[in-house]
Amino acid sequence: MAFFAGLAAVGLGLLLGTIAKSQEQSAPFGATFVVILAAIGGVWVPVFAMPHFMQTISKLSPMNWGLNAFYDVFLRNVGIGEILPEISALFLFFIATTMVAIIYNERKNAV
Repeated sequence: MAFFAGLAAVGLGLLLGTIAKSQEQSAPFGATFVVILAAIGGVWVPVFAMPHFMQTISKLSPMNWGLNAFYDVFLRNVGIGEILPEISALFLFFIATTMVAIIYNERKNAV
């Protein structure tokens, strides 16, 4: 689980690093983006305590996918079969963000 959560973080980092023009630009933008994903994903406030519309929005955050999978493993003692949806979502997030970063970098360098 930690491997796939790490891959998702690497993909997001690649994307933010590719889009930013400098380290000074990427550092605050990346930190802000991570804070927003954490707040939406239920890292700060449990999802069940959020209003219904925020519970729906929280399902879009990769931090929510990782958090739910870690809860399943550590608190609910489930096997790998039950966390496959979260692992798949995190891996697809890694693939998508990495592909966008590669395409953006190729187009940026082509000009």
